[in-house]
Amino acid sequence: MLKKRPTPILLSRKQILDVSASSPPGGGAKGGGRGVTSLAGPSSRRSLATPPADGDDDDLAQARRGSTADARNGLGLVGLRNIGNTCFMNSVLQCLSNTRVLLDYIRKDTYQKDINNVTSSMKGALFKAFGELIKELWASDSSGPVNTAALKSQIQRFAPRFMGYSQQDAQEFLRYFLEGLHEDVNRVTSKPKPITTDIEDSLPDAEKATEAWRRYLRSEDSLIVDAFVGQLKSTLKCTHCGHCSVTFDPFWDLSLPLPSGRNSGALRLSHCLEAFTKEETLDGDEKPKCAKCKERRRCTKSFSIQRFPQVLVIHLKRFSPLERFRGKLNTLVEFPLEGLDLTPYASEAQSGPSPRYNLYAVSEHSGTPYSGHYTAHCKNPIDGRWHEYNDSRVSAASGRSAVSAEAYVLFYEREGGSSQRSRL
Repeated sequence: MLKKRPTPILLSRKQILDVSASSPPGGGAKGGGRGVTSLAGPSSRRSLATPPADGDDDDLAQARRGSTADARNGLGLVGLRNIGNTCFMNSVLQCLSNTRVLLDYIRKDTYQKDINNVTSSMKGALFKAFGELIKELWASDSSGPVNTAALKSQIQRFAPRFMGYSQQDAQEFLRYFLEGLHEDVNRVTSKPKPITTDIEDSLPDAEKATEAWRRYLRSEDSLIVDAFVGQLKSTLKCTHCGHCSVTFDPFWDLSLPLPSGRNSGALRLSHCLEAFTKEETLDGDEKPKCAKCKERRRCTKSFSIQRFPQVLVIHLKRFSPLERFRGKLNTLVEFPLEGLDLTPYASEAQSGPSPRYNLYAVSEHSGTPYSGHYTAHCKNPIDGRWHEYNDSRVSAASGRSAVSAEAYVLFYEREGGSSQRSRL
């Protein structure tokens, strides 16, 4: 029996390949086929039960009035060609294009000095191709949808599973892609000697967390890590002897379950976070071995967030890893556009400002597990306006329209966050 909530730590490419067969296909383009550019219209959307505030209509009207001029001036309001079932990739790329820390890193050419020509398998080719695409999207003379063929060829070199034009899952693609970008600008250019000893169990939890993070940064240290990687605390408690085993692992996103059976109105993101951090019992075949008893015991397990990333990626688990073709959860999850406070899910009191986040992008999946389409809603980091990205088409939108039953991967930026080295 599988655990109900596997730890969402960073997976290696091999680990992801091992589970890739359980991913939803849903990467098809509307009207798209191999080598066909999709000019699909807006995706069908399920609106919130409550009507938008009057101000939202005003904002949308203002965005529409300014869209044409802004597109002529660049500002990232440029579509991406669908070159054959690549809407999953286009959706993710538009979300990353509107990620402030990445955009600054590329437009200022800061990444050039970080290119890793030593230990990176791609020797910087993947990040350079991504950088060229971002510059094209944000060029003042951008005049039409950008072709992603050059970038896709580099992605295929790094992760051969993306060769061809088969349907893929946006969240899996994001994990592969971020891993590849990180590898290309990893500041660690010589493989460190492995640490074979365990972290001393008698240390206070805060010191364990610091040591675990230090060990991680010995081999994984880049601006991508600075921006996207947080740290989870996992607590395993033996119900027989009461011993607690605490471990700390990096995470690149939080994969949240969508709890069912709620009868208190619409599902909220807080319900998903509560389900993720809720203590669960491991019994029967799930019994782990207690470090103190030295026997398999009935235990409880819980997660909390030890270290909060600058960019928080939340994956809503709409597809079952074991029931790929048995449906998709089209539940509307209401999530805040601003002021997402994660304090209740922190493993310890925060010494600095509360971990509050503002939404800036959403990758969306419409359709069924058999056939679907990806789009994105993104907030422009320069002028703060929302737009919908549907392959080649970019249209003005309101922030409220980003909250729908199609939301699949959410991108939040921490309030007051700035690009900082993930040091101790």
